[in-house]
Amino acid sequence: MKENSPGKHLAAGAFFLLVWAALQQVSAAPILHAIARVPESMDSGDLLAAASFVVLLNSLRAIALYLGWFLAGNGLASLRESLAPLSWLLPAAAIPLTYFLLPAVGEGIQLHFGIPAVLSVTSVLVIRYLTRSIPDWINKSIALSLFVFSFQWLDIIPYLTAYGAGWGELSTSVKTAAELLEREWVLNWSGGVAFAGLFLSGVITTELMVTYSARLSDMALLRDRETKMARLREENLANRSIVEMQQLVHDLKRPLTTIMGLADIIAAGKSGKAAEKHASVIGDAGRSMEEMISEILHEDFRRPVSVGELIEYVFTQISPFPWRDGVSCTGDEAVMSGQVEVNVVRMSRAVVNLLDNAHKANLRSGGEEILLDLSLKEEYVEIAVRDQGNGFPSDWDAGSGWNSTGLGLQYVTMVVRSHGGFFSVENIPGGGGRAAILLRRAGEGKDGV
Repeated sequence: MKENSPGKHLAAGAFFLLVWAALQQVSAAPILHAIARVPESMDSGDLLAAASFVVLLNSLRAIALYLGWFLAGNGLASLRESLAPLSWLLPAAAIPLTYFLLPAVGEGIQLHFGIPAVLSVTSVLVIRYLTRSIPDWINKSIALSLFVFSFQWLDIIPYLTAYGAGWGELSTSVKTAAELLEREWVLNWSGGVAFAGLFLSGVITTELMVTYSARLSDMALLRDRETKMARLREENLANRSIVEMQQLVHDLKRPLTTIMGLADIIAAGKSGKAAEKHASVIGDAGRSMEEMISEILHEDFRRPVSVGELIEYVFTQISPFPWRDGVSCTGDEAVMSGQVEVNVVRMSRAVVNLLDNAHKANLRSGGEEILLDLSLKEEYVEIAVRDQGNGFPSDWDAGSGWNSTGLGLQYVTMVVRSHGGFFSVENIPGGGGRAAILLRRAGEGKDGV
């Protein structure tokens, strides 16, 4: 995921640095006077209020400074790839330098580069690393602000003074007031609780931001993958349509050859008494061609046909394939004579696709036999193809037609649905897969899927 435009980061960084410069000119005198009066009141509430004002002012100043250099580094790094290290180097160098060079700037609140500052700089680098793929600078700024705010509370904890925390003018003043009141415990507990709460909030915010960004990235990759798969399916379906059309043209050649051959015989005057028979054959062949063309051109075209005729048409189509001899057909006279109302061309292609899929499954497993099993199931005719392969994958969904091992099964699903039938697959215990088409028998009603 690419960063937002460098201009947004640079503009935001410049804004926060200007805010920091303005806050540097804020006089500390009113706060110092308020702190000086705390020992007179002997009130822990006043002490806590004064400490909160100190932390708030220090936090506003620190957040502006850290965000300014953090965002400026991100913006410069986004200008070109060669400047990428600046996202790390600029805040790591500029922030400490600001602390050390501030006395030369002029009057105002002076900064102390202690433990909270070190932790804040570290948080800048950590946030930069964890959010390197996140373009939204606002969310990154919120997370960083929570960490910087939490570290500022460490400055007012008297217990941490010996470890380099709270050596600034304001922090020292409020801790001195607590010592005079003998209420250091108030600052220790309040500072510790505030730090823990804000630090935990920063951790949770960062985790949510990183997790959400990862989810968005995964979703984008998934959408891209699905788009590519859809495009590939469309291309493959188009290719399959070309192959199927070639098969259909081959099927048309048979009656066309019959017509042309008999026409030549008649034209040559050699038909004799058989002319009437030849004319009848020509008529049948012409009608067969007409039906095939209608079924090719009109997907919703249906005509009653016996199961035997449908299967005969299927075997005619697979006759050129070398695996044809491995196909055996079972079915009694009752099922063969059963009538179904189908688009013969499309339904036969669906059965051919099942046989072709079974052949490919056998190739992968070393199997040879393909069984075409025909049976009656109440008001339905079942056309089942069984192979000796490794079975269907567990994620194949006959309801959707997708996630299959090939586009042939998708085509079968589409054709069977358009006929109001059912299509299912199952794995056979002991090995092999079974794909079954259920078609309602002609005259048994029209209710279907």
